[in-house]
Amino acid sequence: MRQWLSLLMGILFLIPGATDGFPTERSGVSLSEAIALALVDAGARVVVNVPATGVTVVYDSFCDQTKTVPVYSFHEEVAYTLAHGAAVGGARSAAILKSHGLAKAANSVIDSITAGTNAGMVALVLNDRTGKHSDNVFDSPAFLNGLKLRFTAPRPENTYSEILAAFETSEKFRIPVAVSVESDDLDRVVEIQRRVADVPVTAYHRDVYQHLLCPLLAPYQQRLLETRLNGSPAAGEKPVLPSVPDQLPSKFRGTFLTYVPVFDVFKRIKGDDAVIAGDTGTSSLFAFSPYDCVDITTYYGGSIPLAMGFYLAGRRNVWAVTGDYAFVAAGHLGLVEAVHRGIPLKVIIFHNGVASATGGQPLPPDVFAHVIGGYGAYVRHIEDPTDREEIEKVLTTAKASSRLEIVVVEVP
Repeated sequence: MRQWLSLLMGILFLIPGATDGFPTERSGVSLSEAIALALVDAGARVVVNVPATGVTVVYDSFCDQTKTVPVYSFHEEVAYTLAHGAAVGGARSAAILKSHGLAKAANSVIDSITAGTNAGMVALVLNDRTGKHSDNVFDSPAFLNGLKLRFTAPRPENTYSEILAAFETSEKFRIPVAVSVESDDLDRVVEIQRRVADVPVTAYHRDVYQHLLCPLLAPYQQRLLETRLNGSPAAGEKPVLPSVPDQLPSKFRGTFLTYVPVFDVFKRIKGDDAVIAGDTGTSSLFAFSPYDCVDITTYYGGSIPLAMGFYLAGRRNVWAVTGDYAFVAAGHLGLVEAVHRGIPLKVIIFHNGVASATGGQPLPPDVFAHVIGGYGAYVRHIEDPTDREEIEKVLTTAKASSRLEIVVVEVP
């Protein structure tokens, strides 16, 4: 009888989902496999990785466990932002990065703490304490402290359970949580008691007070963060959102008005199910009434990977709205990822040749042409941004497309 029971449990373990809800003891697994199993059991739906010594072993193990084909990212800021967008969109996510890679992603990390999450997000940070396979010896725990990113550095034998706990902590406080692991420990053998996490259903709801990072909302968003983290009193009265363009500062109004015909049409055709990610620039001011055409912004150039994260979380009508300067600065890094992953993202780029939000610094036309030139097959132009018939035709075609679409609005 005991032999039959052992055989039955072995069969159940081989069937995906057969052991859901039942603790399953696994002894003698490597730490890298234990981490991968933790991500599986935590219900992580979106897991990203930029190849590096140590981290890729963990990611490949996760893909083996889930029978998925690895898709390696190229840039840590893009990968982290993609995972953040997925978590805001309602899917548990993880970014597996080397400590130096997290430093590259720091702009997005800082913004993700303020913008918060809905589903759990865990950053698995592989530390290289002796500098065996890094640029130098880097004190990543001190760096994590400096970022004010909540993190834990568990002993190898506790890492599996700490990862599951990190997802729960992330969802409790609605912030990303990091788990720091030493790369030198990945081959160590550990014993784990597996358990399938009870993953709560989380849904995305538009909330510009939290998700739209901009100077107008920054003080309130800081109070809101402190409320979530410390259980402090309520964040206080919400600031009054401006009605645009009438209540905009004069320095933004001129550029804003040149975009109005495009957003007049876009507001009508985008659809109620659309999620629109923006950048910290003039176009994101269309988040406010009466347009309500941007839902979330983080760092300069982050709209494209943010929107991709929502797509991987299950949303299909996703757009990224950006300016040409932000696109050249960082946005094109996300576009590489969109092509690489075959995501049919819709992107609107306002090409006016200047950094309008920071004083009008010029963008050399040959630079933009060079960067966008590699995507010629995906590009459509709106030559006259005052011609509403042309705007509607181009945007409607882009929305209906099943591939990546890049709409360049030629603003005088």
